[in-house]
Amino acid sequence: MSGALRNADLHLHTTASDGGYPPKELVLKCKDVGLQYIAITDHDTVAGVSEAIREGEKHGITVIPGIEFSTKESGVSVHILGYGIDINDVAFLQMLNEQQIMRKKRMQEMVSKFSKLNIELKEAEILKEADGGSIGRPHVAKVLVRMGVVKDVAEAFDLYLGEGKPCYVKKQREMTPLEALDWIKATKGVAIIAHPVYYNLDEKIMEWVGTGLLHGIEVYHRDHDLEVQKHYEQLTTKIESNLDLSLLRTGGSDFHHEDYGRVPEPLGMTRVENELAVQLIERINSFQ
Repeated sequence: MSGALRNADLHLHTTASDGGYPPKELVLKCKDVGLQYIAITDHDTVAGVSEAIREGEKHGITVIPGIEFSTKESGVSVHILGYGIDINDVAFLQMLNEQQIMRKKRMQEMVSKFSKLNIELKEAEILKEADGGSIGRPHVAKVLVRMGVVKDVAEAFDLYLGEGKPCYVKKQREMTPLEALDWIKATKGVAIIAHPVYYNLDEKIMEWVGTGLLHGIEVYHRDHDLEVQKHYEQLTTKIESNLDLSLLRTGGSDFHHEDYGRVPEPLGMTRVENELAVQLIERINSFQ
């Protein structure tokens, strides 16, 4: 699509999970950098979606409701994006609330582990950092940075919070990718596997597509270089040919904040063609 408009970002986080900006402010920032299509995909919550949609309507920005499920497959963390989900589905919201209760308990266990290392974290400070959103390890990391225990979030994960590190706490119960896919289907959403470069699960991706529950691949992501993009473009084409179906190709910045990640980048740097957003919306509408 040479010359196509590239004003879409289909992977954004707000303070409803571990992003740096409230939904309204994030939408305004998206407007400032010229984005026309965006998706709010917070971790295991849809709490920021409605506010973002309302703000988007004021500024001519199409906001696609979404979520990013944290799952585990054979010991590997796998994230599944759900788009166009019914954010008012009662059973769905109850399940997400149970997830939040487990996240808070996990955080409390992390605080206890830090205490044994003579690092006294205050639960209230972590909750303040989360600002009513979905509590995660990045919130703990940010408090550690403020305390001067580590220089940045990356170091907090390297020394304390990453898997196998002294203050890591395994989730009480890990959702499987298939469970996440089932929830997305139940809420009439479109399911996409997020940043697959992290997992090396091509065979599983083909298997999940074969169930009819996975509808596409996040081919374009800030951590996908051109070689990786080419690999997942080819994988998508291969699956389409083998199964005689049409898969979606999506992408986005996975934006949290300007200083997020090992290689920080400003909002608007990683973006995808508008046509990919339009195709996603069309698929969402076909499921309603």
